[in-house]
Amino acid sequence: MFCAQCGTHAEDGAHFCNTCGAALQAPGGIAYQQPSPYQPSQPPPSMPKAVRRSGPAKQQDPYAAQIKQLKLQIRQLKLDLKQINTGMSSIRSNYNQTAAFVPRGIFREGDKMFEDIRLRGPQKQKQQLQQQIIQLEQQLLSLQQQQQQWQQG
Repeated sequence: MFCAQCGTHAEDGAHFCNTCGAALQAPGGIAYQQPSPYQPSQPPPSMPKAVRRSGPAKQQDPYAAQIKQLKLQIRQLKLDLKQINTGMSSIRSNYNQTAAFVPRGIFREGDKMFEDIRLRGPQKQKQQLQQQIIQLEQQLLSLQQQQQQWQQG
């Protein structure tokens, strides 16, 4: 479907045009064929200027840019978390491979303590990243709820 006001493609079920902000749910707000191209600032030749405007144009979605930015930040943090998990797995794998060759007793306990020390930093980073992801996901959810209210209002 297409916006009847500016002619740009609109997603099925959208309430407002992403380009000009026109209400798509209003009668005559959508067209099922793309209208002939013209500049939105100029009225079509066959329609007078007063008829073309059905009301004040609604602004573009004020939440879209913030939501997009938060999603990118969350994606980056999740990639960082995967790298930390991979590094921790490598440390554990090295310990398990060498543990079979270390005699039981004090040597093995010392080797295990060394592994624990090596994992302490990455474990702290992992917990911090997980907290940041949770906080950003809460912000994202809040923005998405506000966006939904804006779209319905």
